[in-house]
Amino acid sequence: MKHYQLVIIGDREFHGASLRRWLHSQGLKYIFRQKKDTTFREKRQKFQPLSSIPIYPGGRRFYENVNLTQEKGFGRCNLVVYWRRKYRGKQEKESWYLSTNLTDISTTIKIYGQRFGIEAMFKDCKTGGYNLEGSQASPDRLVRIILLIALAMTSAWLQG
Repeated sequence: MKHYQLVIIGDREFHGASLRRWLHSQGLKYIFRQKKDTTFREKRQKFQPLSSIPIYPGGRRFYENVNLTQEKGFGRCNLVVYWRRKYRGKQEKESWYLSTNLTDISTTIKIYGQRFGIEAMFKDCKTGGYNLEGSQASPDRLVRIILLIALAMTSAWLQG
């Protein structure tokens, strides 16, 4: 049986110092995207916004044990900065600023990138073809609907 490591992934609105500390105390790994105006500092330097980090499409940078957010005191973590290169004629508008307790830049980028496949699934379920938000189903019925959606999506993925 394969061993999998649990990694909690959060978008820019889904993070906080207390959550990060709790996850770390529980031995759990995390990756939280940060807003570009979030401040950070290395060693004993001055705080500066993440947007001041020089990065270009296709570029990646790793900062170990930085202090994140001057105002809210997020604390120490590793920081990954990555800007996806142009792919199929589409260029990402901005880079990713990721706080994490993972120690490998490639692993962090790969895991966080999987989030976008999950986002598409949530959109399909909530407001897309399945329209869960508009269903107004009872809790029991909602569980059955979600089970059917899971079966339908699994079948679609297996078909390719």
